[in-house]
Amino acid sequence: MQKSRSDDFPGVDYGGLITCRCPQFQNRGTVMEFGSEHRKRRWYQAAVGGLIGASGLAAVSVVAAVGPTAGLSGLVDVHGPAGQSIARPAADGGSDDAGEDWKDGKDGKEDVREVPCDSDDLIEAIVRANAKGGQKLELDPKCTYTLTAYDDTDSRSGLPEIKERVSINGNGATIVRAANADPFRIFTVGEGGNLTLRDLTVKGGDTRSDHGGGGLLVREGGRASVEDSTFALNRSSSNGGAIANRGVTRILGDENRKDDPKDDGKKDDHGDDWSGKDGTDSTDSTDSTDSTEDSYGKDGVRDGATKITNNSAEDNGGAIYNVGSLTVEDARLDRNSADLGGALANFRGVAKVTDTKVDDNDALTAGGGVFTSGADTITEIKGSALTDNTAGNDGGGFWNGGSTTFVRDSVVKHNTASESGGGAFNLGGEVVVEKSEINENKALTQDGGVFNSGEFVLRDSEVKQNTAFGDDAVGGGIVNIANGRLTLRDTRVVENASTEPPGGLATTNDNVFVDDESTIIKNRPTNCADGPEFEEVPNCFG
Repeated sequence: MQKSRSDDFPGVDYGGLITCRCPQFQNRGTVMEFGSEHRKRRWYQAAVGGLIGASGLAAVSVVAAVGPTAGLSGLVDVHGPAGQSIARPAADGGSDDAGEDWKDGKDGKEDVREVPCDSDDLIEAIVRANAKGGQKLELDPKCTYTLTAYDDTDSRSGLPEIKERVSINGNGATIVRAANADPFRIFTVGEGGNLTLRDLTVKGGDTRSDHGGGGLLVREGGRASVEDSTFALNRSSSNGGAIANRGVTRILGDENRKDDPKDDGKKDDHGDDWSGKDGTDSTDSTDSTDSTEDSYGKDGVRDGATKITNNSAEDNGGAIYNVGSLTVEDARLDRNSADLGGALANFRGVAKVTDTKVDDNDALTAGGGVFTSGADTITEIKGSALTDNTAGNDGGGFWNGGSTTFVRDSVVKHNTASESGGGAFNLGGEVVVEKSEINENKALTQDGGVFNSGEFVLRDSEVKQNTAFGDDAVGGGIVNIANGRLTLRDTRVVENASTEPPGGLATTNDNVFVDDESTIIKNRPTNCADGPEFEEVPNCFG
């Protein structure tokens, strides 16, 4: 049964970033332009003149023109030797000394101030820390510091803007915006500021600023480190329900767990190639899934991990919005929501996500778990799980547009897209997936567990039991269209299903390479074959 597939797709506006949805299988792969008053005065008028004034902020545009890129040259030769290494681009935001001790004078003693369980005392402590060039603050264990007012500066935060190196050890404390207070975020880190948060809960921030970051905003030139902490129930009317990063931000789990011998198999190798010195990968591909599951435990996340949960943004990044340098390690991002990027939205930034669970997030439009966009944008996902995320249109697990995304030793599973790409959606960008699983994802009305119109490489990976449910949906496993280029090396595409054939891999062009070690079998209704509409797939039968 042959059907015309040129008019299947209505127009879709990706929040003003993508101006149209082009007709499927003709030019759908075309990338368009992405487009209490006494308390307030107590700290705002503190005897430190000028310290709490508004700092300048260089505007950072998040709207980028994203076009098809030139391919994976320099990253991977899709027709080169099977053992060729794939170099990972540097994503380092520079050295971070946020964890070092604060010294007080020539005696070398730490400059530490204990903060009683009173929000006024906390505000005063931060004012003084800024005034003296930085300080470490120890909060009262298990205290709840309730904020009721905000500053009158551009930051509109419940706490003074961080302008020096300030470390806050929460000892299990919570900082929360009062439920009946006007909207404001909790923390702002200004240019030159360096904030470390440890063992702290940040809750209930609510920003109506275009800068975003309901719990924390890191401005250009600012730095932040969030360790073994929780951000919950924060919201933004723009970007970054919990955190908006325009500088350098690290989000880490319990630092004391890094020496745990049980974690040896999961240690990061940032900056190294993804392969051994001999050109072959140093990790046995058969162990990749077990390693991920063992590290995370039954629910897919380790104890002690930083949690960013139940946050929302009206625009981009329900948990985190990034246009700077971002590291997320040993964390859990769950039950967050946004228009684009239910958990994480990365625009023209560099983001590393390692040993992290991205679970049960929702995007109204695209990128249920992760949304990444822009020609200069790099996203690395390693040793992580993207599970049970949903997208109102495309890319239930992750959505990549005109940017570069690496996925290694990870699981993309049980995600759902109302339209295409239940697991992954790549629009004119570059995606490399190694030693990973893209399994059991659903595209409810259109095509593909994986949807590709850019460069997509799968190595030592599995695409299994994905389903495309649309009336004339094809490619339950993988759909490759327009100018898409697809490479499979030692990869299994098995047990996928779609309404119409082929159910395994459907391509409208001949830019598909499948090596002899790859397997495409047990897909329904067929593996790759279906008349003149689709091209022949190498090393695929039936």
